[in-house]
Amino acid sequence: MREEIIYKCQEGTPTKYEANSVEEAISAGLTDLKVTRAQVDVQVISNGKKGFLGIGKQLAAVEITVKAQKSTPKPVPNEGVKTESKAKNSTKTQDTESSKVGEKKTTQPQNTKEQSASSVNDEKTETNMTKDDKEKDADFKATAKKEAAPTEPEGPSFEDVLVELGNYLAEVTKNMGISATINVTPEKHTVYYDFETEQEGLLIGKRGKNLNSLQLLAQDFLDKRVRRRVRVILDVANYRDRRAETLSHLAQKTARDAIAAGKPITLDPMPALERKVIHTSLADNEHVETYSRGNEPRRAVVVDPQ
Repeated sequence: MREEIIYKCQEGTPTKYEANSVEEAISAGLTDLKVTRAQVDVQVISNGKKGFLGIGKQLAAVEITVKAQKSTPKPVPNEGVKTESKAKNSTKTQDTESSKVGEKKTTQPQNTKEQSASSVNDEKTETNMTKDDKEKDADFKATAKKEAAPTEPEGPSFEDVLVELGNYLAEVTKNMGISATINVTPEKHTVYYDFETEQEGLLIGKRGKNLNSLQLLAQDFLDKRVRRRVRVILDVANYRDRRAETLSHLAQKTARDAIAAGKPITLDPMPALERKVIHTSLADNEHVETYSRGNEPRRAVVVDPQ
């Protein structure tokens, strides 16, 4: 085996350092370059001057150059030696493999498959038993929780809530100075409260204002006590049907006026139930379009000619 020596001969660049003294300048340079004193060449440029009371003072200056460094020698392998070692290694590998094969053939038992199959069956049986036990334990815990859980008191039934609302409306009308009998008719998504009284005008109010306000109170009362959405409609002396007929005539007249004027007309604010009557009455009219504008309770229908 022969050795090949490689030199990295890179010329160093001198770096200038200044300090109060030459030694301090050299020390500063070695620290900055991270080298030792033996690894550099130092050239003193100036020894510096102390001056008098700081006047005329000059710093010492040096130039430091890092010396060229020799790299670590690298061995050059002999090809003949490598070939021989490879041949020996291949021979050893073949011998080792043949010996391993022989060992496997001689040491393998005949009933290995039977033993592994029986062990797998045993594991499956244990696993199944464990699952059954866990399921039984889980069922037992669930049953125990149900039995231990305290029973929550059930809320009032829907019929009870309707009775409460009827009593509430009777109390409000009594405070208004109105004596009335209230009949309740529940349907799937709507509940009707029909009033019988000799003071119909006072209960209805101007354009149904009092009756509509009372209906809003009833709807709020029911929404707070029933989870599903149920509409409440209050009526007296068949006022709702008579009002719907009046609104239908108003819708047709407003449509004609809007077409003639060529500009939209906004009706007076109405509750949602009455606005729906206007929209339905003009739904088939191709010459106008209706939409609602504003916020409750000042929301109104606009009839816009097309």
